Amino acid sequence: MSIYIEKNRKTKKLIQDTFLRLLDEKSFESITIGDIAKAAQINRGTFYLHYYDKYNLLEQMEQQLIEDLGKHIDELQARYFDTDNNQADAFQVEQEHLANMLFSFIKMHASMLKIFLSDHGRAGFHIRFKEAFSEKVRINIERNKQFFNQLNVPIDYFLSFITSAFLGLIEQWVQNNLDKSPQEMTELYINIILFIQGKER
Repeated sequence: MSIYIEKNRKTKKLIQDTFLRLLDEKSFESITIGDIAKAAQINRGTFYLHYYDKYNLLEQMEQQLIEDLGKHIDELQARYFDTDNNQADAFQVEQEHLANMLFSFIKMHASMLKIFLSDHGRAGFHIRFKEAFSEKVRINIERNKQFFNQLNVPIDYFLSFITSAFLGLIEQWVQNNLDKSPQEMTELYINIILFIQGKER
């Protein structure tokens, strides 16, 4: 990696970290480029070398977070999911693996998510995050042919229920300052699903 590329990377990280600190203190609408430059101890010109404006900065950060989540799920699918295995119990095990790894991902990005999901973030992040997550869940479900064929409700309603429930748990967990481990959250998630189904572990 060249010195120029590494310097750019560090500067972008500095701007993003500074921006997150400011978002933790006040709303997105009230933050100016001058605020970011002053807090990061850079000039406004340096900011504009990397971002068009604060909207572009936030958009890039949100997009990177969503892309990282997508790549994370893709890696999990390749690692854990056997698309030739159509056993229902195997599918449940796969879901536990997925949930555990997703909660681990959320823990790694908790500080950013807490801000983006709060009133200080940009409006609509929750919807954009849900849509990206929902699409990945759709791919996972469609790969399990037996489960998909047995689904007796429209898949869009099913996805809405599953993703809303999962993201609701994430929001509550983040608000509770990660009071449980990813493993405990996975156990909680599975137990709730089983309770709704009237089953026991």
